[in-house]
Amino acid sequence: MKRILNIAAPALLALSLNAADGNATKTHKVKAEPFKVEIALNGTFAAVKAHPVIIRPKAWADLTLAADAVGHGARVAKGDVLVQLKTDKLEQKIADGRLTLEAAKLDMAVAQAEYAFATNSAALDRATAVRTLARLQEDFDRYEKKIKLYNEKSAKFSLTSSEHSLAYAREELKQLQKMYEADDITEETEEIILKRAKHAVARSQHFLERTVMSTDATLKLTLPREYEDKTDALTRVQLATVKATGTHEEKLRKLAIGLTQHVNALKRAEEAQVKLESDLDRLTIKAPAKGVVYYGKFTDGVWGGQKLIRPKLRAEGKLTAGEVFITVVEERPLQILGNVTEKDFLKVNHADTGWAMPTAAPADRVGVKVTHISRVPTAPGLYAVALSADAANQTYLLPGMNAAVKLKVYENAAALTVPNGALHVNAQGKSMVKRKGADGNTVETVVKLGVSHGGKTEVKEGLKEGDEILVP
Repeated sequence: MKRILNIAAPALLALSLNAADGNATKTHKVKAEPFKVEIALNGTFAAVKAHPVIIRPKAWADLTLAADAVGHGARVAKGDVLVQLKTDKLEQKIADGRLTLEAAKLDMAVAQAEYAFATNSAALDRATAVRTLARLQEDFDRYEKKIKLYNEKSAKFSLTSSEHSLAYAREELKQLQKMYEADDITEETEEIILKRAKHAVARSQHFLERTVMSTDATLKLTLPREYEDKTDALTRVQLATVKATGTHEEKLRKLAIGLTQHVNALKRAEEAQVKLESDLDRLTIKAPAKGVVYYGKFTDGVWGGQKLIRPKLRAEGKLTAGEVFITVVEERPLQILGNVTEKDFLKVNHADTGWAMPTAAPADRVGVKVTHISRVPTAPGLYAVALSADAANQTYLLPGMNAAVKLKVYENAAALTVPNGALHVNAQGKSMVKRKGADGNTVETVVKLGVSHGGKTEVKEGLKEGDEILVP
């Protein structure tokens, strides 16, 4: 405390930098007397242990009250029900979710079976495509090297054979005609044999014409088209085989992705179900500790929000997730929360003591001690301070009540003090006073300063009791 208070003195000293030698109009006689520094501030009683009640469901959004909440100001024990929210829709949602989850598990089982089948089938398809191509290539090579030439030769041979058959028939008819002209066979028999021979010639002639057309069609149309068809079929199988072998890994990857999607879908369904079932427990809101119920919340010891919260805490009211709607306050111990001004900030230290005068009972005194001081402003020119309150005997005190606080931050029973107006700073930056010497002359005297408060500053060194100084 001494260190901080000594730092404050030079700041207050700046108020008297304009003092001048010739402006002294009176003298001040230095004497030892009690000097104390007290800081006054306004504060609010607050519970050291306050439990904000918040509901944060993981999935469920309908936070409708089934009945009125426990009353504002009610005393509750830990575990008592504060708010009961409606659960019927959530219970139905959970029941539906269980069916959805069961269906997802069945889908997963089917997907795994299909994946196993599809992966094996893909490998089989690849092997089949390769084998089919090899067989077709072998057949095509054989056709191109042997069968194609044989078919052409066979067509030509059929034509030659038909030509020979016709020649044979004609020659046979010719010979019969010669023979019958020379023998004495009856005319009737001749006619029958010659008729048959002529018919054989005509038949051979017809067969030859048909063979000529057939051979021409075979050589010019059938065989070339057959070759084209086989070539096209081979090319198609080659392309299909390239596709089957070239995309084999991609197909397997796609199948794996599909299975992973089913796995993820099942996992999400399970997670959603767990969230809903855990939310069902959250819809019965219980007291986190023994204490008094306050509607709303405490912010820096100030209780507020009751007007907005109260309608929500009735039957059919709707709560908002993440909102503090009730605070369960433990009645003891109490603390006081307030602010000190910037000019007093450096004077207040941890463990400084004092007393509070409750607004409800101004004649009463409650002992207080500083437990915390903010090191950053909580508002322009203000710094938050927390004080413990010895209120065991003041049973009437409740969180939210106000008090006037006085802190005793410094006390010296025999301090030498001078008016702030008597101080000035020389060119070297040292604190000075004009002291009246024994001969009546003025002597510039360097002084070491202590605490400044209430227009006076404590002098630690440089003066003694009885000295007289000039005050402008």
